[in-house]
Amino acid sequence: MRITYQLDGTPVPRFETGDLVRLVRDEPGPLVTAHAGEWGEVMRNHGTGGLDIRLAGYSRPRNASMPIATAVPASYVAPCDRQGVRLRLQRDLARRTELI
Repeated sequence: MRITYQLDGTPVPRFETGDLVRLVRDEPGPLVTAHAGEWGEVMRNHGTGGLDIRLAGYSRPRNASMPIATAVPASYVAPCDRQGVRLRLQRDLARRTELI
């Protein structure tokens, strides 16, 4: 995962294949197949097309009928650790002081 910062110092994660993420909102669309609180590994990052996330073997059983959530917007997920606990990213305080 790469982290960029907005002008006010707010961290913005850029997810890559292999990163662990936790959904903070339900998957968009009329048929919701992934819910907030589920977590897994990023399989593909399609940029503006969203993330493909493997949930099977993480928050779902390995033999789950819906093992992958596709096209999940990056804004709907947050980085997490191997137990699925959400990681808090630190602000870049140097950028914040530059604006004041």
